[in-house]
Amino acid sequence: MYSFQQQGEAISPEEIARLLRGVGASGRFVGFNYVVFIIYRILQNPGEYYWLTKCAYPEAAKHFGVRPASVEHAIRTLIAYCWSRSDHSDLDRVAGIRLERIPTNSQFIDILAAYLRYGAYK
Repeated sequence: MYSFQQQGEAISPEEIARLLRGVGASGRFVGFNYVVFIIYRILQNPGEYYWLTKCAYPEAAKHFGVRPASVEHAIRTLIAYCWSRSDHSDLDRVAGIRLERIPTNSQFIDILAAYLRYGAYK
């Protein structure tokens, strides 16, 4: 399903997608695949993706054949959809704290990547 997976990785794109669905994201949004791609790349190379706008958005845009601004907007739309659910308990659990307001793109991606990286998912 995901053509960017490489052999021998501990966390697969499918596991990232499962976590995303667990926090209320829907695969019908274009941003869903962008988030899966970006988190997968962050987990592969954690030091390279501190700046989403300089690294992650352009790389995802190139991979999917869109503009970086489209990636940013689609992810923001996906996050808004997750936040619009009346119950944020799953996202709060993944974040490790009670979120008072909608997370930014960077915060959302960091929350999910950290959850997967530090083994809370397993």
